Amino acid sequence: MQISARIFGFILFLLALALNEWAFEFVLPTEREVDYFVRFLVFFASVIFIIPFIIFLFLSAPLSFGEGQGVRHPKLSALYFGLFVSFIVFCCAEFGTRYYFKHFYKPPFKDVTEWKPQPTVPDSIFAYRLPENKIINHRYLVNDSLIYEQNYKIDSFSRRETSPDTIVKDKFIAVAGCSFAFGYGVKEDETLSSFLQQKMSGYKGYNFGVSGYGTQHLLLQTREKIAPKEIKQKQGILIYFFIDNHLNRLVGSRRIIKLWGENFPYFFLDDEKKLQQAGTFKTGRKWKTLFYKVLTNSAIIDILDLEIPFSISDGDFKLAAAIIKESKKEFEKNFPGSKFVVLFCPGSKCSGELAALLAKRNIDFVDYSLLFDINSTECRSHYSDPHPNGKAYEEIAKNLSIYLTQP
Repeated sequence: MQISARIFGFILFLLALALNEWAFEFVLPTEREVDYFVRFLVFFASVIFIIPFIIFLFLSAPLSFGEGQGVRHPKLSALYFGLFVSFIVFCCAEFGTRYYFKHFYKPPFKDVTEWKPQPTVPDSIFAYRLPENKIINHRYLVNDSLIYEQNYKIDSFSRRETSPDTIVKDKFIAVAGCSFAFGYGVKEDETLSSFLQQKMSGYKGYNFGVSGYGTQHLLLQTREKIAPKEIKQKQGILIYFFIDNHLNRLVGSRRIIKLWGENFPYFFLDDEKKLQQAGTFKTGRKWKTLFYKVLTNSAIIDILDLEIPFSISDGDFKLAAAIIKESKKEFEKNFPGSKFVVLFCPGSKCSGELAALLAKRNIDFVDYSLLFDINSTECRSHYSDPHPNGKAYEEIAKNLSIYLTQP
């Protein structure tokens, strides 16, 4: 059988036109926008059909199909056919997985977090921050059962308030970090900053924790917020409450880009190992961030729960150490004679490598990775919530206050 190469090419071109997101939306109308991964598949499918269309457009000889007629360019044809079949198999796996998630998958539990009002507002420096002078209601439910409900008082400087203390203090102890520093699910007098204020007489507690922040936010806070304009005392202690996921937020991993960190500040070490900032993950490394956004929409990636990069590299640890060192420098410039300490959260698996780098840079730290089992039910409000409860915060504060007040 013979067919004109140009006619066959136009058939492929029509297929390429049919395989696009606008055609999908027209044929299968949906309220949901076509995601980045489907756009990638559509683009790849179009390439598969358009390349041979361009080739066949300039062929004058007809294409021959049938026994004994042979195939021109057998290696190239085999490569093309292999790519085509592999693409079809992958698409079947991807959309089959999506169908499984939609119709058959049942999570081990259903958790819901409710906020009134919204807990953060946009910010050009930090990506987001806490609002000013608000009381934020936070409800956490699992399988429709209320696990906890707390009201968080936010002051005029966008900080969660530490328990009231009428005694005038001439020193301060501030805690910075993410929701672990903020104190999800615990009362005002059960946060780490409140317990430290209670156990260390003469120190006024400040809570600079903001949910979702990474190591890079510590540096920006020491430049913009943990400064004399927000702290009355002239001398004190800054505790950086470190959890391992801060490193994923620092490097802008796939999950972080997917969930909340696309506009996080982007820091890196240049060829001379100097710390630099280039906008955000979205603007400073747009192609890598776009690649992560494409991958993160894949159902196969989701069901395998793949994190990219797969592990924290030596370069990532060095970047974190450089940022912490610069944060200490900024803090001590604002508050001469003060103390800067990195606190490794119980359960940390990165404390060893990062602590070694901090020691080389003369940065004080306490490694509480083995202080207690952070995953035990005694240290959490619920097994589904990774945040420490009041009992866990009190244990950390007890040990930390002894360390900070020793001669």
